[in-house]
Amino acid sequence: MSTTAAQPSRVSGAYAQQARALITDLAQQAADTIGPLLVPGEPVALVDFPNHTNVGDSAIWLGQLSLLNTLGIPRPCYTCDYRGYSHEALSARIGRGTILLSGGGNFGDLYPQHQALRDEVIWAFPNNRIVQLPQSIYFRSASALHESAFTCARHPDFTLLVRDRASFELAQEAFRSPVMLCPDLAFCLGPLERPAPTYDGIVYLARRDREARPRAGQLASIDGVMQTDWLWERPGPALELHDRIRRRVVRYPWLDWLQHHLHRLYPLIARERVARGVWTLSRGRAVVTDRLHAHVLSLLMGIPHCVMDNSYGKVRGCYETWTSGAELAIWCDSEAEALERMPELAELA
Repeated sequence: MSTTAAQPSRVSGAYAQQARALITDLAQQAADTIGPLLVPGEPVALVDFPNHTNVGDSAIWLGQLSLLNTLGIPRPCYTCDYRGYSHEALSARIGRGTILLSGGGNFGDLYPQHQALRDEVIWAFPNNRIVQLPQSIYFRSASALHESAFTCARHPDFTLLVRDRASFELAQEAFRSPVMLCPDLAFCLGPLERPAPTYDGIVYLARRDREARPRAGQLASIDGVMQTDWLWERPGPALELHDRIRRRVVRYPWLDWLQHHLHRLYPLIARERVARGVWTLSRGRAVVTDRLHAHVLSLLMGIPHCVMDNSYGKVRGCYETWTSGAELAIWCDSEAEALERMPELAELA
């Protein structure tokens, strides 16, 4: 595998311009959808900061902040992660304002801690407008789906935004609350600068978590393909400070007031994580991935890539709904197909 940094081809440059136009359009669609749901001059809270190592959720968080800033809201009046949620603090700051629930792929029973927080907030604030920012919906249990639909229906002003047509159709069938289709808010980051590739190879960013599909391992064995994932991290300064404060609060409960200031570190932590993801994807000339936001970030940076599905169809749903026209992205149904299309990917790179 060569260690020489490769220059993007003229073909990929033209396709990168097409991707930038798509990104701009999707960000505008998101603003047009969410803007009317916010009342000018009223406070806005953003609940459920993704305080975990998955880069994609941090990209969503930063995209949400960028969108709010575009809509004239420089900062939310209250933010928290699922462990630091305080009903009293949110109630004191939100007044009659709107509560936004962070978007992503955790609407369902696959990540119960996030669903539990969502349900708790919906039950606790019946007099505030609540907007669930764009999510993919996935329930393994029909009873859990019906319970969630009941919780949402009990709220008099709850709006559910979903980021793919399959989730939209499911929500229209199962939920009585208003449902709207909206792009993933990571697109609101806009085009990103791509660091120079460090070697002349392919980055295969493959899931190693509960959403991974079984893999035969063909790609990882090919010379010039580096398999990795982005769940491991070396904490940056913002995350180290956050964790140090949290440990102190656990050890000395009288310092609990510090807990309510951790939100100031959230944008810094998210930027550290997105920077790690950007660097990981940019190491080679092109990318193969089954992670939705590796696909999204590759588009934002203009990186040619093959994209595959996760275990339950989330990636395909978003791809077919929003990004299937992007020439930088090649859809593959399996590792074997990605391997067959490597020459096509090489031409783009």
